[in-house]
Amino acid sequence: MVVASAIMATLESVCVRLLADSVSQGQILLMRSGTQLLLVLVVCLLLTGGIGIAIRTRRLPQHLWRGGLAAVSWWCYYMSFKTLSLPLATTLTFSSQLFVLLLVWPMLRERVTRPQLLATLVGFVGVLIAARLFTPQSMDWHVVYGLASAVMGAVMLLMTRSLSFTDRTETIMFYMALVVFLSAIPQGLLDWPALDARLWWLLWLMGVSGTLGAWLMVEAYRRSEASALAPFTYTRLVFAALLGYVLFGERVAASTVVGAVLIAGSSLGLLWFTRWRATMR
Repeated sequence: MVVASAIMATLESVCVRLLADSVSQGQILLMRSGTQLLLVLVVCLLLTGGIGIAIRTRRLPQHLWRGGLAAVSWWCYYMSFKTLSLPLATTLTFSSQLFVLLLVWPMLRERVTRPQLLATLVGFVGVLIAARLFTPQSMDWHVVYGLASAVMGAVMLLMTRSLSFTDRTETIMFYMALVVFLSAIPQGLLDWPALDARLWWLLWLMGVSGTLGAWLMVEAYRRSEASALAPFTYTRLVFAALLGYVLFGERVAASTVVGAVLIAGSSLGLLWFTRWRATMR
């Protein structure tokens, strides 16, 4: 499921790159969120015979706040894949896990250990190297989109953790997509380039692959331990590098490789340490 999710997420980003010069952000957000809304409602109808299971919640304000964050985060996310190479944009998405560790204490009051802080520091060094923040003269300022999306994505992850204790996955995905869809309507009205059959097909494929990728990831973590699944999430880097080279002629920069290794290594090392400490108790 995790590998399939990585493939779907990479396919979504490839579609965004192919659409980059022909469609607006409003069109991308409308199609992505609209597809998620439709698929969630269809699944609820097929499994339960009604959509009430998706819309029933006692925590509507939290869902609306999370959806508002998603609207901005998705906007930045798709801009990063429009303007950066696939490997670099993908590497920046993994920095979200590092921001989670920085935010977990102020948001959830969970204790952060020294090994966690050390792993986070190593991971952020990887982010700085991948984004070339050490050499501003060669830095592509579009990395700001990826980093902004990662920060907001970290906040969304922590909010999701809280919401998951009381609400179903379908409910969380429904309200997020609904808010993004509503926020994208004025963007689409203000900037709506004409679409031909090819562009409609790519938009639809992007929406389906993105929704399936998110659903598969949630379901995978529902069925297995995070420490067992985490290594497989980084297969997305491999898929992004291969497709970036084959489809767009993008070579993976040395800074991206070093940064990706440090980010992945810090996350996996921390998971290994946490698991080892649990077995020693």
